[in-house]
Amino acid sequence: MNHSDNSHSRMFLMELIIAILFFSLASTVCLQMFAASRRISGDATALNMAVNQAGNAAELLKHARSTGIPFPDCLLSQYPHTVTDTDKAAVYFDENWNHCETHNAAYFMQITQGKETEGVRSCQIAVWDTADSKDAVYTLDLKLHAPLRP
Repeated sequence: MNHSDNSHSRMFLMELIIAILFFSLASTVCLQMFAASRRISGDATALNMAVNQAGNAAELLKHARSTGIPFPDCLLSQYPHTVTDTDKAAVYFDENWNHCETHNAAYFMQITQGKETEGVRSCQIAVWDTADSKDAVYTLDLKLHAPLRP
C-alpha cells in the first residue's frame, strides 16, 4: 500500500512540474508579445506625428513661396528655435512632439531646399529619431511652383 501511494505522489509531482513549466513558457511568450505591441504602437505614433509635422512644414513652405517670404523666415514664425542655414533648416521636438531646443530633442525635422529650375523649387523634409538616426521616420519630397505674377 505504501508503494502505491508513493508512486501516485511522484506522478502528481511530475504533472505539477510540467504544468508550471508550460505556464512559464506561455507567460514568457505573452510578455514578449506585449512588449512587441508596445514598440509597434510607439513606432506608429512617431510615424503619425512625423507625417503631421512634415505636412505642417510643407504648408509653411508653400505659403512662403506664394507670398514671397524667404526660406528660413517662414519656419521661424512657427518654430522659433529652428537652426537655419542658407538652404537647410532643422526643427527639434521633444518626446511629446512639442517644439524645443536642440539639447532637449528626441526627434528632429530637417528641411533641405534644392535649386530652382524653371520656376520649380524642390525641397525635402525628413523627420528623424535622435536615438536611431540610421533611417528617417518619414520623408517628404516637395516641389514648389513659383506663383503667377501679373
